[in-house]
Order: sequence, then structure tokens, then C-alpha cells
Amino acid sequence: MKPYVPGIRRNLPSVAGLMTALLLWTYATPTTEAILRFVFSAEGKVLYERSPLSRFLMEHLSLVAVGGIAAVVIGTLGGLLIVSRVGRPFKDVVLRLANFGQSVPTVAIMAIAVPSIGYGWRPVLLALIVYSVLPVMVNVVAGIESVPAAVVEAGRGMGMTRVERLVQLQLPIAMPVIMTGVRTMLVILISAATLGAVVGAGGLGVPIMSGIGSFNNAVIAHGAVPTILLALIVDQAL
Repeated sequence: MKPYVPGIRRNLPSVAGLMTALLLWTYATPTTEAILRFVFSAEGKVLYERSPLSRFLMEHLSLVAVGGIAAVVIGTLGGLLIVSRVGRPFKDVVLRLANFGQSVPTVAIMAIAVPSIGYGWRPVLLALIVYSVLPVMVNVVAGIESVPAAVVEAGRGMGMTRVERLVQLQLPIAMPVIMTGVRTMLVILISAATLGAVVGAGGLGVPIMSGIGSFNNAVIAHGAVPTILLALIVDQAL
């Protein structure tokens, strides 16, 4: 199997172009307004003006970063537990629980969590983590199980301990598969985090929800475009 190579090495021009577009859309407000007025000429208001878009972008990135790190840690530990001797008998149970977490809509998880932990970023992070653990866990399991048995046996023959075989052989070989799960998870997080606006967590969902509420397509696009650009950047960079 080929070693993992970050996508940014292959897609540097496209990543740089997408990041430039994101920064221009966020900070070059007159340019953004001109584009939206050209595309949505029938709309009187084309920008969400109560707060700068940069604030929502930072809030969105914070939600995605914290939720993504937690999902990677939990998903990786869960995957390693499943492939261990102790956890292998519980593989089906753990994967079913993780699959159940992803099958529940993010909004439903937030709605259930709000009465217990209140509004704001806490119910959003809970929903994002529950929703994002499965892709990481499944790919950790698939990646480690795809390592040829001959490689593991060679490590055992060299006197490596189980931990050494895992760290020095299995994880590096499985990394391309694992990172596919991480990339999928982050793209899901970026889109799902827009729902945080429903419970007062901020993020790029605020202008989107405001535009939906006022039937203003330009305001929707004001928040949707950077969300799409973020997802594309992550997809191309990892």
C-alpha cells in the first residue's frame, strides 16, 4: 500500500485559489456585495449586516475544530479497541451504536440536548461529535484490518511488541484509509455545523438561517458560499 500523502501536495494551486476566494468573500465586503447584487438583482438587501461575516467564520471554524478533534480521538480509540483482542467480540455492538448516532439527525440531537445543557455551543458540539465518530471509527477498523498479515508476522518475527507493530507498521500502512474517514468526517462537520445557529451557537448558519427566514436568497448565499468553500478546501487539502 502507498503511504499517505496529503492532498495539498497534489492540489496546492486549487487549495490556494479556494482559500483566496474564501478570504476575499469574507473580508472584501464591497466586492462580495457587488457580486451578490449582480447575481440577485431583485433583492434589496444582499448582505447580513448585523455582524461581520469574519466573526461567523471564526465561530464556525472553532466548532469544526473542537468537534473534529474530539471525533478523531473518540473514533480512533474506538477503532483501536474494536481491532484489539479485548474489543473484537464487541465489534458489532460498538459499530451499531456508532451507526445509530449517525442515523439520528443533528437537529434532533441538539433538540434533545438543549433542555439538559442549555443553548449555545454545548449541544452543537455534542451533536457534531456523535454524528462524526462513525466515519473515523469505521475507517480505522478497515485500515488496520487491510494491513497484510505477512507484514504483521514479519514484525512479530523481528521481536516487535504488539504496540510497536501497531505504531510502526499497521497505523502507517492504514493511514490512507484512516485519513479518508477523517476527510469525510470534516466535510460532514462543516455542513452540519451550520445548524448550530438554530440553538444560538453562531457560525455561518446565522446568515443562512436569516436569509431563509426572510426569503432572501442573497443573504442565504452570503453564508452558504464560505461554507461550501471551507468544505472544498478540506476535501482538497487532506
